[in-house]
Amino acid sequence: MRNSIKNSVAKVLPEKVCAGSIDYEKELTHSIENSPAHLTLKVADEKLGLLGYVVIDRVLSGPSIGGVRMRDGLTLDEVTGLAREMTLKFSFLNIPCGGAKAGVLWRAFSSDEERRNIFTAFGKQLGPVLIKRMYIPGEDMGTSSLDIYHMKKGAGIDITKPASNNSASGYFTAVTVLISVECLTKSMSFNLSGARVAIDGFGKVGTCVAQLFADAGAKIVGISTIKGGLYNPDGIDIGRFLELKRESGDDAVNFYSHADAIKKESLLALDADIFVPCAGPYTITKENVSQIKSKVVVPGANLAASAEAESIMHERGIHYMPSFVSSCGGILVYALIEQGFSGAGAEKIMKNGFGSNISRLIERSSTENVSLSHKAREIAQRNLSRLEQFAGSDRKQNIGVSLNHRPALWKYYKLSFQFRASRLLRPFAAKYMENVLSQDAPSWTDL
Repeated sequence: MRNSIKNSVAKVLPEKVCAGSIDYEKELTHSIENSPAHLTLKVADEKLGLLGYVVIDRVLSGPSIGGVRMRDGLTLDEVTGLAREMTLKFSFLNIPCGGAKAGVLWRAFSSDEERRNIFTAFGKQLGPVLIKRMYIPGEDMGTSSLDIYHMKKGAGIDITKPASNNSASGYFTAVTVLISVECLTKSMSFNLSGARVAIDGFGKVGTCVAQLFADAGAKIVGISTIKGGLYNPDGIDIGRFLELKRESGDDAVNFYSHADAIKKESLLALDADIFVPCAGPYTITKENVSQIKSKVVVPGANLAASAEAESIMHERGIHYMPSFVSSCGGILVYALIEQGFSGAGAEKIMKNGFGSNISRLIERSSTENVSLSHKAREIAQRNLSRLEQFAGSDRKQNIGVSLNHRPALWKYYKLSFQFRASRLLRPFAAKYMENVLSQDAPSWTDL
């Protein structure tokens, strides 16, 4: 498999467009953290210059998947870290896909046409990679479904224009954030209802996090956008703020009158029970981690904390859920919908199956006296090793992984999964997937 991809890349990527390197002789069992990405590309256009980057962190038995990000200050190191984060997400969830990420360099677009031209050019230069499905792109920070459409059209892919620019990814990322928080607060014996929550970043994910947490009875005391922050110890009216945001965008923080204006950088220092970073990468660093007053930190953003900051939070007794776990809802719903489940069905499966997995992660990290990050990475590494071994074989595998369930009942659930299109059998298929998601170390012997 690795040699065939190596040959394909050599044939389809002209060096004047993409300069990349790939290590095919690397041992598959190397640590996720210490091994290099499988493919790193710099994407350029003769007239427009450097457009951005694509990093394929892992190649397994199929395409590598990850979003396309665009933001001011984007670097190749950031894209590389985000691609690794995608590998950790897939591995933690036992989904046999490699992690990848793309980044388009930010610029002040003078028109929608200029934006379209940039994404079309980016896709054109990546044409062979996209057409051969080595990499499947999706939305991310700063990009929309329309951007991805233009990117694929530029690559020469026949695709239908999206009916709207909205995406469910942000919502389902918020769902796994909420599930993670609910599991943590339950383990700590305090209620989410009435808890004080600060949310850093009010984009696709942060907006949905605020809505879900408010619906759960939490008190949103602090929020921020790129234009500044707000703080009200008695709670911010999320409904009213969302109305202002629809009217004024990120400037809504300047028009909401029932809260104190604060610097967005000071949001993590607020007197809140729960802090949810949903903005850019490395919101929490070794320089500012000492300012955190919250006892629970659960990110909705990727790469929310540096490794040093994660260690310090654990030493301080702060319960930090690693971002590759709490923000995995976007890829998880994609996997479930690919398996034929509806959005509502996928959400129910996530709450039951993923929630059980998170509860066990919390219990085991506590029993072993290690951080949640340490235990989650251990699980992801073990799962990735098995996925890579499986990718090296000739056997085929669907996203719905197989388990050696001893009770005969689960054999019927597994069988029902093969016929999940049937309305009668769909509840049993959903139950099977819930059990799949509740496992952190499935057996591959009966595939």
